[in-house]
Amino acid sequence: MIRQRSVSCLLFACLTGCVGSTGSDFIEFKAYAAGPVHADPSAPYSFTSDLGFDVTLTRARLHIGAAYLDSAMPTLGAQATSCTLPGLYVASVPGPVDVDVLNGTPQPFSATGEGTATRALAGELWLTGGDIEALDDSTVILDVAGSAVKDGASFPFEGQVTIGQNRAITASSPALPGSHPICKQRIISPVPVDFAPRGGGALLVRVNPAGWFSNVNFFKLSPSAVSPGTFAFSDSSSDQPSRNLFGGLTQASLDTYTFAWVAPPEL
Repeated sequence: MIRQRSVSCLLFACLTGCVGSTGSDFIEFKAYAAGPVHADPSAPYSFTSDLGFDVTLTRARLHIGAAYLDSAMPTLGAQATSCTLPGLYVASVPGPVDVDVLNGTPQPFSATGEGTATRALAGELWLTGGDIEALDDSTVILDVAGSAVKDGASFPFEGQVTIGQNRAITASSPALPGSHPICKQRIISPVPVDFAPRGGGALLVRVNPAGWFSNVNFFKLSPSAVSPGTFAFSDSSSDQPSRNLFGGLTQASLDTYTFAWVAPPEL
């Protein structure tokens, strides 16, 4: 991946030019992802959304392709900003991990993280099955099922989310064909953090699925075409519930995603 090469260059520069100065020691570390602290995989996870729906999740699996720590707050929404930001990265976990978000127990990324003992101010999660800049990607990033209740109406639901051409944004001007690259749709950033990686510690990313459903109006969810009696999110932004689920999934909110540097006993 292009991003991994950029991070490797950053770490090499720190090793050759910075070691011995404050906050520059090269470290390797483990990384983990988990649901909310009290999430129990043997029981459903329930919450009330901002729109007043009582939501119960029975399945919620999130595919995280990679995680990164940045030394500054990137502005990925700006048209001129690249999705890869050489010079900002202080740590990388080239992943991936398929995390059961209904389980509060930390689950390990498949790759060891590398970084420097430099203060990080932002975290990034990459929702990709491979190359962040691939024009298409059929990897299922989110797989959810559950039910929502409001005003006596019940909506058993299920849905899957991918981030490929189904999420492409058409350029508003022919003069700016690359103003909305698909890679920006796949990056959750910037999640505020304030810590420096240290030897002997680990990166822990927690995910609160309630944030995904904050603005989902289940009354507008369409019946499933394959599962009678069930409603289904579309794998596109063609309707309000599906569009807002994707928006909640990719929003860098501390109510949904948190990064922490922890000691092994805390895992």
